[in-house]
Amino acid sequence: MKLLIDVGNTRLKWAALDADALCSNGVFAHTGQPLSAKLQREWAGLACVDAVFIASVVSPAHEEELAACVQERFGVSARFLRSPPYALGIRNAYAQPQRLGVDRFLALAALHAAKPCAQVLVSVGTALTLDALCADGAHLGGVILAGPRMMRDALLAGTARINVADGRCVDLPVDTADAVMTGSLYAAAGAIDRFRAAVARRLGVQPALFLTGGGADELEPLLAPIERAHDLVLRGLALWAQASAGVGKPVA
Repeated sequence: MKLLIDVGNTRLKWAALDADALCSNGVFAHTGQPLSAKLQREWAGLACVDAVFIASVVSPAHEEELAACVQERFGVSARFLRSPPYALGIRNAYAQPQRLGVDRFLALAALHAAKPCAQVLVSVGTALTLDALCADGAHLGGVILAGPRMMRDALLAGTARINVADGRCVDLPVDTADAVMTGSLYAAAGAIDRFRAAVARRLGVQPALFLTGGGADELEPLLAPIERAHDLVLRGLALWAQASAGVGKPVA
């Protein structure tokens, strides 16, 4: 059994890969708490783990903490993946390939494996990332900006009189809470529209739009047409694990 771990800025997601199927899984917010006790509970039912693959965007210190948890629980060394120039059908656009976040690379690989076409992947988390992909797997590049919640948090932290809780997204806000919520979502949606238009000019076709990430629900109503995609990083990790084992079966 392989253990797959996607550790982002805010949440840690994990799943077990057994006989080419994703089975046991979990997700929790990891910020501000030691990992060891939480992971012992999360992984209590796992046995016979012979390899652990990790996609991480956290600091080296947090990676060391996670590696120690894996070693203590399963007696194996964790494999922290970094984005390569080419793998899993994806050609990395970055001149320094490892500078592309491995979560973005793996998500693109999973999306391409499921539906190869000209597409833009929108991932909404602490950061909002947009990546463009050709039908042949060539990554065209992408942009990174603060996610809508981070935009709101930064605004509230940096102003003296905007001290309101989350409001609603409405066309013409008439109170501060709604104005802050609507502004953050409009900013994100505007960046997505502009990026998608740039990709369309480059490729000569309108790319499909896919949305993923923990903050996707609040942004989805402003993006149409769009498809939701789930657990892309874990599915990309599964593809990597299968490729490392010399198999190429689809992940259930």
